Amino acid sequence: MKGVDISHYQNGLTIRQIRDNGNEFAIIKLTEGTRLVDEAAFGFYREAYETGFPVGCYCYSHAINAQQAMAEAAYLLDAINGFPMPCGVFLDIEEPETLELDHDAILNVIRGWCAGIGGKGYIPGVYSSEGTLWSKISPDELPDGCLVWVAKWSETQPNTPCDLWQNSDNGRVEGYEGPVDTDVARSERFMALVEQRGEPSQALRDAADVLKFLADYMRTEEFAENFKQYIEGERGK
Repeated sequence: MKGVDISHYQNGLTIRQIRDNGNEFAIIKLTEGTRLVDEAAFGFYREAYETGFPVGCYCYSHAINAQQAMAEAAYLLDAINGFPMPCGVFLDIEEPETLELDHDAILNVIRGWCAGIGGKGYIPGVYSSEGTLWSKISPDELPDGCLVWVAKWSETQPNTPCDLWQNSDNGRVEGYEGPVDTDVARSERFMALVEQRGEPSQALRDAADVLKFLADYMRTEEFAENFKQYIEGERGK
């Protein structure tokens, strides 16, 4: 099962192109720290949601302690606004200041993220290259349920146990000229998340049904007549 991860660097690429090239999921950059929402994120997500294409998202982190990681989680959750992210919500740990932390400090950052994301019903995860973060901690030390996404740009699979493997930063999607990061699912639990496809909540489905009913009703002669009578009644007051 293969997919891609995308951001404003792939502005102009469409979810349909991604899907038609045999990909089954995408991970979208949504935020950076607590000060930036990626400019392409909502366009990607809207198309994915409309076409039923499963996606997750990530925050490029600047956190150096649990409190900052929880703040980043809150900022991203505000941007998500309750919409489904079936493929996980990841903390992207690449900043040197974070990677220079010792073992316990990095674990606390990840725990803060997982508490913030998991507390709102989303599946948390953490991303980094195999040669940096995972030289300090082991995936089995992470909070229960935390997805592991490892970057190793190689044909050789990671030695680190992981749910998702970013195997290249130079993938290609037919019809799009630029490079795309490519990913491979490596765990049954991640593949199960993709297959669930993040069905909208019952509340969202109910709201959609109500809006459709109102839209259909407003096209009827009955609505036109009732509206006319209402306007005439208002004028007579």
